[in-house]
Amino acid sequence: MDILRKAQQYRTTQNALKWEGTFAEYLELLKEKPFLAQSAHSRIYQMIKDEGIEEVNGVRQYSFFNKQLFGLEEALEKLVEEYFHPAAKRLDVKKRILLLMGPVSGGKSTLVTLLKRGLEKYTLTDKGAVFAIKNCPMHENPLHLIPKHLRGGDFEEEYGIKIEGNLSPLNRLRLEEDYEGRIEDVLVERIFFSEDKRVGIGTFSPSDPKSQDIADLTGSIDFSTIAEYGSESDPRAYRFDGGELNKANRGLMEFQEMLKCDEKFLWHLLSLTQEGNFKAGRFALISADEIIVAHTNETEYRSFISNKKMRRCIPE
Repeated sequence: MDILRKAQQYRTTQNALKWEGTFAEYLELLKEKPFLAQSAHSRIYQMIKDEGIEEVNGVRQYSFFNKQLFGLEEALEKLVEEYFHPAAKRLDVKKRILLLMGPVSGGKSTLVTLLKRGLEKYTLTDKGAVFAIKNCPMHENPLHLIPKHLRGGDFEEEYGIKIEGNLSPLNRLRLEEDYEGRIEDVLVERIFFSEDKRVGIGTFSPSDPKSQDIADLTGSIDFSTIAEYGSESDPRAYRFDGGELNKANRGLMEFQEMLKCDEKFLWHLLSLTQEGNFKAGRFALISADEIIVAHTNETEYRSFISNKKMRRCIPE
């Protein structure tokens, strides 16, 4: 019965945290809490930081990892302070894929699982709250609604927020047809990350390179809707909820055994991390804000770097 009571309490808590309002109301929230617009990298760094940090023998130890990872204090300090911290400040290190390499049972999968479970819990807190355009399959950042010519100057000065990314084709169409261009009326909702529900957390595992479909990563055309919408280039005829990059937007995607994957998958990852967008269907580049965490073993890594075509993927 104690288990059922806790499950009921969790459900009640989550229902109480739900929020829905217009974009105009969301902007009012941002005035009070500008951290609500933080990037995916910043959210993870703040999540780790909020759990507590202490220095032992000159090495920073993070309470977030302490219960499940042991003997990796120096590696974890390097990960947090040389990757997540500068990435949270929007420095160039955020343009890199985080690749974890090590032997079997070295803690790679455990580390990624900790980050995923941590994000699920963190988005239930005030500091980790995430808001998205309502009913968007990619959980798009509401600030993408603001036209480019209005983003700098007054908005940045008033809110202290820098907007990166463009409105997706689907939400652009919805803005024009459902709201007649009135961005202030677009509905916004609070979302909660969940790997099981494919919200903000995704996992991609490569299979046979000859049969693996890029649609598993970026989504695909829904051919059953072409007769209704008349064209493959209509955003409503595309399954934006079909790919892991789409569903992991605003959060984290785990790429298992990344270096065993076909080259065409890696180019999409490079585009996403370096430019903040990826190509899907017959549309303009799709903006996304997420962290790609991959893991592999040393044998696969050595084989990868020996391939001259792949050297541009490796930072100097």
